[in-house]
Amino acid sequence: MDDDIEIHMYEDVDLSNAMLIESFPTVGLVSTIVASYIVDALKLRRVGAIMSKNFPPAAVVVAGQPSPPMRIYAGPKVCGPNNECDQVVILTSEFTVPDEMQLPLARRILDWATERKVKLIVSVEGTGVSDEEKPDDEPEVFYACSTEKSCMYVEKFKALPMKMGIVSGISGVILYLGQIRGIDAICLLAPAHMQFPDARAAARLIRLIDDMLPMVEIDTKPLLEEASKIEKNIQEALEMMRKGLESRKRVGELPQTGMYG
Repeated sequence: MDDDIEIHMYEDVDLSNAMLIESFPTVGLVSTIVASYIVDALKLRRVGAIMSKNFPPAAVVVAGQPSPPMRIYAGPKVCGPNNECDQVVILTSEFTVPDEMQLPLARRILDWATERKVKLIVSVEGTGVSDEEKPDDEPEVFYACSTEKSCMYVEKFKALPMKMGIVSGISGVILYLGQIRGIDAICLLAPAHMQFPDARAAARLIRLIDDMLPMVEIDTKPLLEEASKIEKNIQEALEMMRKGLESRKRVGELPQTGMYG
C-alpha cells in the first residue's frame, strides 16, 4: 500500500533543518485551525501534495485553484545574525485518513521528511474535555516525544509531559515509528472542547510553536480576537460539507471516508 502513496512537489524547495508541522483533523479541529492559521499568518506557499487512490476523490479549491485534499506548504528560511535559521513546513488535510492507511502514510511521511533532511516533526492534537472538566484558568499543553533529543528540546518550553494516555491516528504512528527509527518527533496536545471547533486551544499550541521558532514570529492576537467568529464559520462549513458528502455517499459516488471525521 505504501507504493500507492505519491508525494508530488510543485517546486523543488530546500527543507533541510526545517520544522514539519503535521496536521490532520482531531478533537475540536484544533490541528486544522493551527495549520490554516499558520499558513495564512506566515503566507506560506503550496509546494507539494500527497495523493492516493484510497483518499477521497475530491479537490480542495482555494481562490479558484484546485489541490488534492492533502497538501504541503512551506515558507522561506528565516535567519538571524548568528546564521541560525528557522523554516516552517505544514502538512495538512481536511479528511480523516482511513485506518488501513495510517501506518503506510506515516511511513511515507517519515521517509519523505528524512529524504528532505527535515530537522523536527511536530504533530498538533486536541485532547477532549467536556465543559464540566475544562478548568477556569488556561490549561496546559502536553507533549509526547520520540527520542531523548526531542524530549530534551521540548522540555525547554511551557509544556508538560503526557504521563499516560493514547495518541491516535497519524500522530501516534509517527511517534512510535520515530522512536523505532531514531527520528525526532514531538506531539503537542491541547485540552479542547469535544463538540465544536476550539480556536482558543489552537492558539495555545500556536503560541508554543512560536516559542519553538525564535526566528519566526506568529502573532496569535488576531486568532484570539476572532475566535468566536472563526469557530462559528468552521462549524457552519463543516455542516455544509458533511451534508454534501453524505448525499454523495448515498448515491455511491464516494467511499465511506469522511471529511473532518
